[in-house]
Amino acid sequence: MVFYRRSLLLYKSQFKTLALYRLFKKYTDKISFGYFSLFLILTFCLFITHTILLLVECLGSASKIHSVVPDLIIYSAVCLLSVLGLITLEIVERRQQKWFYFCAIAFGVLLLANFFPPIYHDLNNTASEYSYTPAYTFLIVIGCYLFFGVQKNWMAVLLGASVSSAHITTLVLVTYRGSDILVTRVFSDIIFLTCFNGLGLYFRYLNEIVQRKSFLDRRDCIVNTFQLKHEKQQEEQLMSSIIPAPLINKVKQHYLRSQENYKKFGKLGNDKPEDLLEVHEGVTILFADIVNYTVMTKKLNINALLETLNELFGRFDDASDRLKVIRIKFLGDCYYCVSGLPPEPPPNPAEACVDLGLKMIKIIADVREKNNLTIDMRIGIHTGKIISGIIGKVKYQFDVWSKDVDIANKMESEGLAGKVHITSRTKELLNKAYDMTPTDKGNTVPQFKDQGLQTYLVTPVEATSKASSLDPPDILMHTPQPRPSIFRKNGSVPILSQLQQLDLPQISEEPRTTLTIIESNNIEQDNQRRLNGDTGRRSTVYQRRPSQRFRPNEERRITSDVKRRTAFMSTNFKRYNERSASVDNEMEKTIDNMSFSKKDQYVVKGSEISGLLVFKDRKAEWEYVKMKDPMFKYYVLSQVVLILCVYLIQNLTLESRAWLRYEFITSQLILVVILIPSTWTYYIYLKFRTQFQDVMPSNVVVRFFYTISRFITYNFLARLVIYTLVWMLFLACVFLEVWFCHTECFQDTSLTSEGYCMVPWHITESCALALIMTFLFLKIFIWIKLLYAILTTIVYSYCALYYVTPIYKSSETFNPFLAPQISHVLSIVFLTFTLHLIDRQTDYMNRLDFLWTAKLLEEKRKANEQQMVNTNMLINILPKHVAKVYLDANKEMDLYFETHNHSAVMFASMIFDEDLMEHEMSFLQLMNVYITIIDTLVNRKEFSKVEKIKIAKWTYMAACGLTVPGENENIGHSVETHHTSNTLEVLLNFASTMFQEFNKQNTSFTQIHLRIGIAHGPIIAGVVGSKKPLYDIWGDAVNMASRMDSTGCPGQIQVLGETAQEIEKLGYECVPRGIRTVKGVGEVPTFFVKLDSDFKLAKRQSLPPEE
Repeated sequence: MVFYRRSLLLYKSQFKTLALYRLFKKYTDKISFGYFSLFLILTFCLFITHTILLLVECLGSASKIHSVVPDLIIYSAVCLLSVLGLITLEIVERRQQKWFYFCAIAFGVLLLANFFPPIYHDLNNTASEYSYTPAYTFLIVIGCYLFFGVQKNWMAVLLGASVSSAHITTLVLVTYRGSDILVTRVFSDIIFLTCFNGLGLYFRYLNEIVQRKSFLDRRDCIVNTFQLKHEKQQEEQLMSSIIPAPLINKVKQHYLRSQENYKKFGKLGNDKPEDLLEVHEGVTILFADIVNYTVMTKKLNINALLETLNELFGRFDDASDRLKVIRIKFLGDCYYCVSGLPPEPPPNPAEACVDLGLKMIKIIADVREKNNLTIDMRIGIHTGKIISGIIGKVKYQFDVWSKDVDIANKMESEGLAGKVHITSRTKELLNKAYDMTPTDKGNTVPQFKDQGLQTYLVTPVEATSKASSLDPPDILMHTPQPRPSIFRKNGSVPILSQLQQLDLPQISEEPRTTLTIIESNNIEQDNQRRLNGDTGRRSTVYQRRPSQRFRPNEERRITSDVKRRTAFMSTNFKRYNERSASVDNEMEKTIDNMSFSKKDQYVVKGSEISGLLVFKDRKAEWEYVKMKDPMFKYYVLSQVVLILCVYLIQNLTLESRAWLRYEFITSQLILVVILIPSTWTYYIYLKFRTQFQDVMPSNVVVRFFYTISRFITYNFLARLVIYTLVWMLFLACVFLEVWFCHTECFQDTSLTSEGYCMVPWHITESCALALIMTFLFLKIFIWIKLLYAILTTIVYSYCALYYVTPIYKSSETFNPFLAPQISHVLSIVFLTFTLHLIDRQTDYMNRLDFLWTAKLLEEKRKANEQQMVNTNMLINILPKHVAKVYLDANKEMDLYFETHNHSAVMFASMIFDEDLMEHEMSFLQLMNVYITIIDTLVNRKEFSKVEKIKIAKWTYMAACGLTVPGENENIGHSVETHHTSNTLEVLLNFASTMFQEFNKQNTSFTQIHLRIGIAHGPIIAGVVGSKKPLYDIWGDAVNMASRMDSTGCPGQIQVLGETAQEIEKLGYECVPRGIRTVKGVGEVPTFFVKLDSDFKLAKRQSLPPEE
C-alpha cells in the first residue's frame, strides 16, 4: 500500500503540472461506466443464480414458496433492474448529471436486497429452525470502492465502513441474537470485514494508479504524435529552405546509402551521383554582385557588416520567395538564383528574374541611402539549360551547372552597376514592357559571340517612394520595442538531445572566441505595435566575451530590416496554444471513442486482446507476463497479516482446543524466515546500503538472500513458484482446521455450530480471505489465479457439502429453506466470480496500458531513428552547432555569428582540361568522384577539425578552427578555441592528403590537379539569409586564402609571408615565390609550402629558435 500511495502521489503531481483534471475526469467517468456495467452484469448473474437455487429448494411445497415470495420478488426486481440498467447505461453515459442518481438507486436497491430478507424473516419468525445472515455485504462493500463511481477515497471508506457497520448490527440484533459466543463471533466478523474493506481500498488505489498512468500514456502518445509531426515539419522546413523539396527524399536515400557504405567499407562511395542531378530546360539564371563590396567591408565594423549583409540577403530572399525564384547560394558578395524549376515555377520565369533584379537594385539603393554607403548591384540574366542538384557527400549544397550558367555569370561581370544585363534569349521571353537598351557585348565578348547572343541593359524605373509594394510596411519602416522570448515557456525540441549526443572533437584551449547573437522579436506583435504607432527600438546586439557578462551594445541601433524571423523559428504562444488545444481535442476524441463494454472485452474480433484476455501476439503476451512486479514483495508481506487474521477468526470462538496451532506457526515461520528475506533483501540493500546494483553484500547470508531476491525480482517463474507456495500455505491454514474438526469431533453427532470444534461461517470467511490472497498478486497470470481460486472453491465446497455436512447444516443461511451449506458454497462461489471479474477488468486495463506503452515506445523508437537521420542530414547541411541553434525553440534570433581568432582557411581549385566539360553530365559525375574524395577526408578522425564551407564553381572551400560551444553549455556562454599552430598544421596535412588522393585517382586519360591557397587569422562565421539560411565565413583570412588560390599554381600550396612564418615554426619548409600582385593588398611576397615527390609536407632541416 505504501508503494501504491507513493506511485499515486507521483501521478497526481503530474496532473497538477499538466492541468489535465477536466480530461481525466471525463476519462475516469468513462472507466466508471465500464465498471458499473460490470457491476450490473455481476449483480444479474448472482441474483438470478440465487433466485433459481431458492426456487429449486422450495419446489414441491406451496408453503415454502409462499414463505420466500418476498425474497423472490426483491431478487427478481434486482435482476430486472440490472437488465434495464445495462440497456439504459448508454443514455445515462451521455447525460452524466444523472450518473449520481443512477448509482444511488443501485446502492439503495442492493442494500434492500441484502438486509431485507434476514430482518423480515426474523421479525416474522419464518422457518424458526434457521438463523439468517445478509448475503451480499461483500458485493456492496466492494461496490463502494469500485462500482458506484465514488470520487473521494474518504467517501468510499466511509460508505464501506457504514455498510460493514450495518452488517455487524444485523448480526448482533438478528443473526447472533441469544448466542453464547456473540462477542467473539462479532470480533471475528469485524476482523473479516476490516480485511475486506482493506481489499476494496487496495483495488481502488490500484485502479486509480492504473487509470492515471494509462491516461498519461495515452496523452503522451498523442502529444508525441503531434510533437513528431511538428518536429518533422520543422526539420523539413529547414532542409527544404536549403534543398528544394522534391530533392529531399532523394538526398535522404543517397545519404543513407553513403553512410552504409562508410560503415561497411570505410568510404562514402560515389555510386550513382546522377540520382541527385536533374536536367532542366528553359530555366532563367540570375547572377548578382555587390559593387564596391571590398570598400564596404573596410568601412564597416564586423557587426555592422554582417547586419548589412543579412539585411541585403534577407530582403533578397524575401523578394525571390514572393516571385518564386529559387536562390541557389551566395559566394561572398555574389548572389545567384534560378527561376523555372519544379514544383511551383512562376508563370514567366524570365520576367520573374528581371523583376527580381530590378527589385534587388531598389533594395540596395535603400540600404545605400540609409547607411551612407557607395554600394550598388550589377546583375546578369540568361535563359537556357541547367543541371541542378547536389554533388559530394558532406555538407550538401544545392547548385546548378551548365554552359548557360557560365554565360549568366559572365553577363553579370560584363554588366553595369544599377542595371540588369539580359541576353537576347531572355528578352524573347518577356511580355512586359521594360526600359531596355541594347549593348555591343554580343559582338565584343567571345563567350557571347560564339553563342550568337545579343545583350541588353534593363534600367529600373525611378520609384516614387522608398518603400516597395513587395515589402510589408513594417519590414521597411517600423522598429517596434523588443519583447521577452516566448520560447522559454516551450522548451527546446527533442532533436537537440540527438545533436548533443553526437561526437565532437574534444579541444581544451583558452576561451577567446567571441559569440554574438542578435535577438529578434515577433512579427505579429510588430504589426500590432505598428498599428498602435509605437516605433521604438527593435532589438539589441548581445556579445559574450570571456571576461564579460552579456551587455547590451548601445553603440549601434539595429535597423528594422534586420528583423526577419526564419520560417522554422516562428513558434509563438499562439501556435503553442493551438497545438495544446489540438492535443486536448484529440485526447477528448480518443476518450469518446473508448469502450469498456463487456462486448469489447469478450467477443469483439480484430482486437489485439482476445476474448480469453490474452494478446494474440505471443511475443507481446510473454513480455506482458514476465513484466517486473515491484509490488510482489508487498504481496508476500501481506500474507503474514492475512494468515494472522485467519488465525484470529478461527480461534476467537474456540473453547475446547488450545490456541497452539502448528500449521499457522509453520506458515508464519516460512514466510518470515524464508520468503520475506528472499523477496525484500535486494530492495532493502539497494535502498539503504548502496546506489550501485553490481556491488554485492559482504556477509554470506545477506549475499545469499540478496542473490535470490534479485533473481525473484526479475524472474516470473520464480515469482510463480513463491505464489504457489504461499497459496498452499494459506489453504493449509484454512482447511487443516476442518480436518482437525472432522477427526477430533465428528463422532459427536450432537455437535452444533456453537460447539467447540469450529464455526462454519468463520471457515467460510477464512476461505474468503484465501480467495482474496489468490487475487491479491496483481501480475500473476489471470488464468492461473482463477485456477487456484476454483481449486480453493472446489475443496471448500466438498468440505461443506460432504466432508463436515452435519456441522454446516446447523449454521446460518440466507433464506428460509435454503440449506445452510448451500449458502456457504454460494457465498464462496459468488466471491470467486466477483473477484475474477474485477481481476479481469483490472487486467484488461493493464493490458490496454501495456499496449499504449508499447505503442508509445515503438513510436519513440521510430521517431528516434527518423530524428537521427534528419539530425545527421541537417548536420550534413549545416555545422552541428548551427543546426542546433536553428532548431532550438529557446533561441530567438535573426542574425547568428561567431568570431574566431585562431582559424585557418583553404581554397582549393580543381584544374582540368576544358575538353572534359563537353559532356556535362559525364563531367559532373567525374567531378563528383574527386569532390567525394575530399569529403571522405573531412570525415576522417584526424581531420575532424576541418569544416567544409562550400564549393564555389570548382573551388573547394574549407576552414579549420571554427570552434563550437561545449556539449554541456549553451550557445553564447562558452566556446572552445584552437591555437593558430594547431589549426594550420591540421589544414596543411589536409591539403597534403588531398594532393596524394588526387594523384592516386588521376589516370592517363583524366588529369585533375589542385591549386591551393591557405591563410590564417581571425574570421567571422555565421548564418545570413531569411528564408534559406546559409553558413559562411568572412574576414581578411578568407579573402587572402582566395587570393592565394587564384594567383597560385597547380600542384602548389601558396601562402603569404605571415602564414609562412607560422608554418616554419611548425617545422615545415616554405619556398619563396617572389613578389606577387594581390587584389586588395598590392604587391606582397608569397611562398609555396614545400612538398616532396609524394606530396607530403617537407620538414625543415633545423627548427628556428622559438621567440
